[in-house]
Amino acid sequence: MSRIYSFIFPALGDFGYSFFYPSVQDWFDLKQVIAVAGKVEVADVPRPVCEENGVLVRTDFSVISTGTEIWTIDSTEPVSASDLVKDSSKLSKAVDLSRKIIREEGVSGFGDYLDYVRHPKFPVGYSSSGTITQVGRKVSDLSVGERVACAGEGKACHAEIVSVPRNLAARIPEGVSSRDAAFSTIGAIALHAFRQARLQVGEYAAVLGVGLVGNLVVQIAHSSGCLVAALDLKESRLSLAKSLGADISLHSDDPSLLQHVMHFTNGRLFDVVIVCAATTSSEPINMAARLLRSRGRLVILGRVGMDIDRKDFYQKELELVMSRSLGPGRYDIVYEEKGIDYPLDYVRWTLNRNMEAFMGLIEKKRVSVSSLVGGEYPLERATEAYSSLAGQEKVAVVLSYPHSQTETVQEFAIVTKPLPAVTGRINLALVGPGSFAKDVLVPLLRRNPDYRMRWVVSSNSVNAGKVAERYNFEKYTCDYSDVLKDAETRLVLITAPNNLHYPMAIEALKAGKPAFIEKPLCLTREELSEIQRVQKESGVPLFVGFNRRYAPQVLKIKELMKKLDGPFMISFRANVGFTPASRWVQDPEVGGGRIIAECCHFFDLFNFLLDESFPEEILASSAAVNGSTSVAKDNLATTLKYKSGSVANLVYVSLGNKAMERERLEVFGQGASIVLEDFKKLSVFGEKPLVMTLRAQDKGWKNELSELAKFVRGEKNSMITFQECVNAMNITFSVDEAVRKSPNDQGA
Repeated sequence: MSRIYSFIFPALGDFGYSFFYPSVQDWFDLKQVIAVAGKVEVADVPRPVCEENGVLVRTDFSVISTGTEIWTIDSTEPVSASDLVKDSSKLSKAVDLSRKIIREEGVSGFGDYLDYVRHPKFPVGYSSSGTITQVGRKVSDLSVGERVACAGEGKACHAEIVSVPRNLAARIPEGVSSRDAAFSTIGAIALHAFRQARLQVGEYAAVLGVGLVGNLVVQIAHSSGCLVAALDLKESRLSLAKSLGADISLHSDDPSLLQHVMHFTNGRLFDVVIVCAATTSSEPINMAARLLRSRGRLVILGRVGMDIDRKDFYQKELELVMSRSLGPGRYDIVYEEKGIDYPLDYVRWTLNRNMEAFMGLIEKKRVSVSSLVGGEYPLERATEAYSSLAGQEKVAVVLSYPHSQTETVQEFAIVTKPLPAVTGRINLALVGPGSFAKDVLVPLLRRNPDYRMRWVVSSNSVNAGKVAERYNFEKYTCDYSDVLKDAETRLVLITAPNNLHYPMAIEALKAGKPAFIEKPLCLTREELSEIQRVQKESGVPLFVGFNRRYAPQVLKIKELMKKLDGPFMISFRANVGFTPASRWVQDPEVGGGRIIAECCHFFDLFNFLLDESFPEEILASSAAVNGSTSVAKDNLATTLKYKSGSVANLVYVSLGNKAMERERLEVFGQGASIVLEDFKKLSVFGEKPLVMTLRAQDKGWKNELSELAKFVRGEKNSMITFQECVNAMNITFSVDEAVRKSPNDQGA
């Protein structure tokens, strides 16, 4: 474990960046390869942000593709004046655009534009591997510390740290090195082309163009029992393909090519030709047509000309198939950016599953990628690596990476306006009557003379009616707005699913209704920031149900601690039991995961006992069993270090046995030891020993609701403040982020 601070830039917006980083350049502390005006350079860039549907990956290796990347780099070369003169349409567009820019931005603006088009910049690289350092909120099946292969232009770049959507990251098997796994994107492209070819055991296949991707297609086809011919113009590539599985290698410009093919295929010609060449010429596909048998299949993978000679295609009734990148899911925003996978039963081989399958071939030694590498260069020598491609006999170059990192913190202001005076019983609305509300809160509310059960709100009309009848609510509805529009309703109790806490809190604040929200307040920092903004504008009170601070024995502990001199050591162990990933609380979009859903309770308790608002340091680590994300998130050790010198530890475990007590709190300070067992038995060891045992467990809900009633009436009370609720949630988010990051990325 190492020191971390909460990552709050998304919540603070532009002000947050400028406040913590007066100079923008200070944030540019990572290295990345970019293409600039037809060349490559290693530039300083800002660190990427982990998206909620993705992961942050510390790159270990990335592969320079001799085809696609060179094309990308060449495309950044600025258009010359001579090119414009030769192309009248381009010249006309350039003149019109220049006039528009001068008219709108002036001569200086036109100068800036010229500099911009003369030096275009693009990220390069699309196939890499590395170690996960942070996991997005909605990613539930990957963990910090796992090795993954990464894909995608603009995603899996040649950069020290990359932000990659979940479906563009594939877990690396134990038997595959990170260096080999870096080829997974390129391998998936080759594998998808092979699938598009629908090749079967014993069929004759030709791979036209055996550069990096073509060579991998050769190996995949060979390992699948096909008879494979490699065709290329370069002898070095043909020799490499022959050494790695091609049954025969042929020069594609050989005048006797057709005769060689007839001999190899026993006069049948090829069943399939896969074109992996890169040229503007249409000769590769027309050559392929001449080499195919009647009703053969032609798969286009490379970037080639498409002016087809009709004769062969028509007379042989050839099938032409395009192979688009890595497979189904590529270029689909819903799949790539939102992380929505295609069901396996309907789409067996998505791009992600193709990456996994390719690594499976490496693991089983059916494909070799190390034999394709002509050199390995550290990132800072990337320019040299690209220069080496020109004289390269092999078809790939690998970049390796050094590693480094850091992070930061937050505070907010609270405004609360006085409530109108309330006389008589307090009309309340219960929103979302789940099992907790019905088992715990409603019985306490009914016995409390301060409250009147006015409304119950449920999304199910039948359930709303049943709950109203069972617990004697005056009204019931499925429409939350009915409650907010009711002038007689003075308090809203929200016990709906966790993902609804944020929108319902916002609506209550805007309607001027004080709200009591069962923990957690919300699921993300962004939601918390918006709640704070709206609360500040409205001044309406808002509370979170952190009940443990109201437990009678906790109040006794705090009373004892006030008589002692600090610092204190606090230890809290929560033996919570296993919850399967299928339960709603484990769904990051509904429950938020158990850290956010449950651990916030304990962090508020620490702040309450120590009379401190926020720890100076937050340390967190998690246990993981065989890469299980649910185990990692449900078993953690957290240490909070406060300004006073006090330290609070939380051990939250799901690996234990439920027969053991669920919660145990221990406090140590100035020669005293205090132990609270499951909120039933309190033992004090010191000058005045004490044992305080309750007949039944009391976690503070009754006291909490009584203090809430006092607040609504305007009476003296000890109700938790909104700022205290915010502090507890910020600590919770910091811990949740910490277990999604590797220790090396948590600061020093």
